[in-house]
Amino acid sequence: MAHHEGIPGLEEVRFARDEDLGGLEVRLARYKDFAFANHWHDCYSIGAALSGGSLCIRNRENSVIQTGQLCLLNPGQVHSGIPARDVGITYLMFYVDPEEMRRVVTRVTGRDEGYPEFRNVISADPALFQAMMRLDRAVFGKGGLLTRESLSLAALAGLLVRAGHLRPASRCDDGEPGAVARAREYLAANLAGPVRLDDLARAAGLSAYHLLRVFKKAVGVTPHAWLTQLRVERARHLLLRGVSPAEAALATGFYDQSHFTNTFRRFMGVTPRRYRLLR
Repeated sequence: MAHHEGIPGLEEVRFARDEDLGGLEVRLARYKDFAFANHWHDCYSIGAALSGGSLCIRNRENSVIQTGQLCLLNPGQVHSGIPARDVGITYLMFYVDPEEMRRVVTRVTGRDEGYPEFRNVISADPALFQAMMRLDRAVFGKGGLLTRESLSLAALAGLLVRAGHLRPASRCDDGEPGAVARAREYLAANLAGPVRLDDLARAAGLSAYHLLRVFKKAVGVTPHAWLTQLRVERARHLLLRGVSPAEAALATGFYDQSHFTNTFRRFMGVTPRRYRLLR
């Protein structure tokens, strides 16, 4: 068990990645006093509460996940987590690449219909929960390839059919103001260097003050917080390609190695060096 220095109350127990399953990542963790601040992932995040519970706050919508339930989060959805008082939570988290979920759609429908979306934050469906438990056991138990592929498809297809719906393959954000979309594109294109608020506002076509208000209302976090998470996600992909933590930090705008390590660990639950070993 790895106890995280500087993050009291958070314990990461296991972390694995299965390249045969489209890079599926599975993390088993427990925490009692630690609360995750607003953050997001560029993949589908499926949490399974093994014991205890947690308040999940997503886009100003509060939901409580309890033992035996799943927490379903779409890529890019800002959320946070506050453990149940006195008991905390022990949970599994499955991180699924969007392209893998898109392949599941094709396998279910027989054609490419785009990326699915989860309808609700919480699922209390026991069959879906047990399907994720079987997938966890196969991944960590090093089950045979056919077994792991079959259990993965069964679990993810079950989520799609019973807890999700489809959206167009073009992946548009119709509800997001165009200015926010332009700001996000600018941040993604400039994450390796310093970003000035005036330059960001100019790219978005709004005043700096107006942009800050519109961005947080549409996305759930400030542009700075979004940029920080974007840098972590980009660094994560670099680490999986074998790039060293120092190189990944520099390539994503973290000029202080200690700041990079602490920020990455705060969002991912493991240090960059340990995460790199998953590749």
